[in-house]
Amino acid sequence: MAVWTIAAQEGTGGARLAAELAAAAGVPLFDRAALALFARRLDSDFPVGDELEGRFGGRLNELALSTAIRTGSPDAFREVELRQKLPAIGRAVVTEAARAPCVIYAPAAFAALSEHCSAVHVRLRAPLEWRIAAYQREHVVDRRCAEKALKHADLRRQAWVKSLYHVDIDDARLFSLVLDAGRFTSERLVETLLAAGGVQAALVAT
Repeated sequence: MAVWTIAAQEGTGGARLAAELAAAAGVPLFDRAALALFARRLDSDFPVGDELEGRFGGRLNELALSTAIRTGSPDAFREVELRQKLPAIGRAVVTEAARAPCVIYAPAAFAALSEHCSAVHVRLRAPLEWRIAAYQREHVVDRRCAEKALKHADLRRQAWVKSLYHVDIDDARLFSLVLDAGRFTSERLVETLLAAGGVQAALVAT
């Protein structure tokens, strides 16, 4: 049985799909919170509960960090040290999780496990308009707010993956499967991912 990594665009229901896939395959689900706990075991200084993605990428973040370094801020030097360690920590964490079949729901897991022989790397996408409508239904916000939130999330995740592993999360060549959440039901998506991992849905159902 395979290890599945799922990198989902905001608004595509990635968290729900990952949970449904893990339940159908009978394997553990490791999301970012679970992976952060793994990381804390490797490095006791690793921040748990912190939104790391939001601290990486973006011109304002880089300018703020550069300014803090010039002024000799201890926090800035700790931030630089964390950034230097993160790629290795990320690889170690997902490698540990992938010792047995599982579902890993984290945007950079596909890059950290790029050499894993049994990994099925999944990119879940959908057209922007479809994602806007889905986001509006889930969060009960107007269209403008939904569009702004989705575009911000897309840019933040692109920057996060790029900063860690120097790859483009939107490069389809890096994934085993690129699926359009707007075209298929969640049941069909789960069936497809089970098949890609060598698991027959009919057997799982029994």
